[in-house]
Amino acid sequence: MIKLIDIFNQLLQEEKEKRDRCLRIADRKYDKPSAYKSGAVVRCRKGEIWKDLKEDESLHKWFKRQGPKGKEGGWVDCNAPDGSGGYKACGRKEGEKRSKYPSCRPTAAQCKTPGKGTKWGKTK
Repeated sequence: MIKLIDIFNQLLQEEKEKRDRCLRIADRKYDKPSAYKSGAVVRCRKGEIWKDLKEDESLHKWFKRQGPKGKEGGWVDCNAPDGSGGYKACGRKEGEKRSKYPSCRPTAAQCKTPGKGTKWGKTK
């Protein structure tokens, strides 16, 4: 009887260690156990949701995201509009003066979301 309990406990430990992709994604999206979380895991295993969600979005890929149009890639400075609806590339060129401290974002679409503070950038 004692060996049976030990075997059962060992099986439970193996199940806890072996978590599939859907469980890991659901853990990130839902902070506590709920019916929504378990339903999402079932739908994920059926292939209805999170099919093309990449689990290993690396920091290198995040920094390589496309920025301003043209030959300059990289991030954009939300405090420096270029006058044609876009933003200048992040960073300053040699001898360039700007009125505000750069507020860099990976894409121009991110400039519409507010930052943590009340103001976007520091002034001199």
